[in-house]
Amino acid sequence: MIKKLQQMWKAAAASPKEGRGHDVSLAVAALMVEVMRMDGHLDEAEHSTMMVALEKRFGLSYSEIHALIEQAADQVDKALDLHQFTSIVVKGFSTPERVEILTELWAVAMADGTVDPYEEQIIRRMADLLGIHHTQFIEAKLAAQLQF
Repeated sequence: MIKKLQQMWKAAAASPKEGRGHDVSLAVAALMVEVMRMDGHLDEAEHSTMMVALEKRFGLSYSEIHALIEQAADQVDKALDLHQFTSIVVKGFSTPERVEILTELWAVAMADGTVDPYEEQIIRRMADLLGIHHTQFIEAKLAAQLQF
């Protein structure tokens, strides 16, 4: 088992730096997918909101966004917890940028016209893991409400 871990670390260290930039977009997309799935309904409005947010944040093409969302959904299915995604976001973005991402997560949850209690709970957990204070959490929620 130790040999396997050493091999994984060597592979991660040898991976090109530009590939790691994709990790940030994948982590953000995974958080959005998790919010979208939380209420048990895959709503088209939520999916569309997620696509627009990813396009604005990362400047990706339509096909790149679709591929990213598919990959993110696969990663969410395999994930044991949210920390593997939120830790990448914390390392890759400043606090104001993380608050913007939280606003985007709220927008995904609100896109279908209602915020399910499970959606609110997962966003609250994500905010904590992202190091966002409660006042910023509320500001992000209010900012997302202004979009609708």
